[in-house]
Amino acid sequence: MAHRIRIIGLLRFSVLTPTYYSERFPTLDEIAAHIWSADRMALRFHLFEKLCLPSLTGQTDAGFDCVILTGERLPSEFRDRLEALLAPHPNMHLRAVGTDNHYQLLKDGYNSIDLGDATHKALFRLDDDDAVDLGFIARTRKRAEGLLRMQDPKTPSIIAYNRGFYVQRNAGGENEVFDATERAPLSTGTTLVAPVAYHRNPYRYNHRALAQHYTTYSDISVPAFIRTIHGDNKSNPTQMGATHQMKPHRIEKALSRNFASSLADLKAL
Repeated sequence: MAHRIRIIGLLRFSVLTPTYYSERFPTLDEIAAHIWSADRMALRFHLFEKLCLPSLTGQTDAGFDCVILTGERLPSEFRDRLEALLAPHPNMHLRAVGTDNHYQLLKDGYNSIDLGDATHKALFRLDDDDAVDLGFIARTRKRAEGLLRMQDPKTPSIIAYNRGFYVQRNAGGENEVFDATERAPLSTGTTLVAPVAYHRNPYRYNHRALAQHYTTYSDISVPAFIRTIHGDNKSNPTQMGATHQMKPHRIEKALSRNFASSLADLKAL
């Protein structure tokens, strides 16, 4: 039987929900005031426009959809800006959502994309301040097809892209850029491959613990992610693996080949 795979991504752009950021802010209004403050929005748009969105729109394989979740109460100036950024890209879908349970909003976001005649889906996750390499979709498709041939195609599995780069932003000067090869799945680009009827998605479990729940394929064949570290990270961006193994000239070459970027670009990000 031929397997037909539908690739769908989802990222959150300042979604307002009582089950996200609740550990820091006791009320929904306080969460809204934080996530939609002018300074925070300036940072999120900067990283989304300069890093995240170009990594998606520049894919060598454009046969995928990506859902961008945001809040219904997002101030109109930010909503208009986001809509304008996404308008030229028909496979980018802005979904403004209410204040339901966080995971339910994510489920509904993935489910908003028509699967057509697909037999399987490859659902990836990404944060709005990170990037995947330009061959990410093509490689995900190839890896997913291989996993379906290798095991029972009814069994869900994870593809984790564990090699890439971090950008430690420094507001007072040049950013630090360094390589990393992780030993546990990151949030950036992690993909769940499953039959279309499977009801979970890659946000269901903490990404670091996915290998406890699924057969997991760790791909370190190429640098596949750029992850930013800055003052507004929701989670603690700890490296779990080897870092600082590449000399600057090798980083430069890998950034050019895989991200159409440069060391100077990331140091100035």
